[in-house]
Amino acid sequence: MAKLIEVKPQEISPFETEPQLSGVYHWKEGIRSMHLHEDRVELNFILSGNGIVVVDGELCNAQAGDVLIYNSGTLHDESLILNSQINAWCIAVTNLKLPGQNLNEFVPKNFSPRIPCQKVAEQLAQLYPLIHHYAQQKNGYHVANSLARAVVLIVHEIISTSARAVSKENNFIVEKIRRYIQEHYAENLNIKELAEIVNANEYYLSHAFKKITHYSPQQYILRRRIGKAQCLLVYTSLSLTEIAARVGYEDSNYFSRVFKKIVGMSPRLYRQKWHELSIGSNPSDI
Repeated sequence: MAKLIEVKPQEISPFETEPQLSGVYHWKEGIRSMHLHEDRVELNFILSGNGIVVVDGELCNAQAGDVLIYNSGTLHDESLILNSQINAWCIAVTNLKLPGQNLNEFVPKNFSPRIPCQKVAEQLAQLYPLIHHYAQQKNGYHVANSLARAVVLIVHEIISTSARAVSKENNFIVEKIRRYIQEHYAENLNIKELAEIVNANEYYLSHAFKKITHYSPQQYILRRRIGKAQCLLVYTSLSLTEIAARVGYEDSNYFSRVFKKIVGMSPRLYRQKWHELSIGSNPSDI
């Protein structure tokens, strides 16, 4: 006969404001190129397989049982895993506030976004599909939201005990160019112009930029453009011609070919696959 375990609510929530579920999807629905979110934290659980994801310039070798955390405002790029056999879920939450940290900042600054959660992988493997299931049901949001909070609390406990600091290489020139690209990626940029901005040799800048970001400047610009295009496809009703123009392409047909090369499907199919995946109001994706 099983022994009854009595539970009393003795613990105080670690959050100043409770996180709220704003989205859930399976990675097979569409891999995202370089982009960021200003209003949410994403918790990506690697169910099986492995692959490389770039998060805030760090190359993360994600494997089964890991949770990748994308803080609000953090550039991330999943396009390198396009052809890998990785199986992963993502939930997005808003309103997450920990003491001493910014709103929607789950992983402390200078800590790795890859959280090893192998000890609780079995529980997470059950929770993520349940969140997805209830989020699709009429009147199922409250259950989905409660399950999502459970995931956040489980991962928070892991972060509190096993998160590790990372030593990122500090290169002022590269960071200045990254910021410049973020503001001007839709313009016709070239390596000569970028080098002149920081008064550096073109070869040196290309080498240093790739060493730190893992992309050449041209690849970085391309993925940032496609990442923005993905956000516009998902969260707006703009035409493909308008979206192409907004991310720096005068020819929408050429844009579609570049998009398919990076994402693995046409912009129209991508928009179709993402339809109704978002929960609640449209987020302020950048």
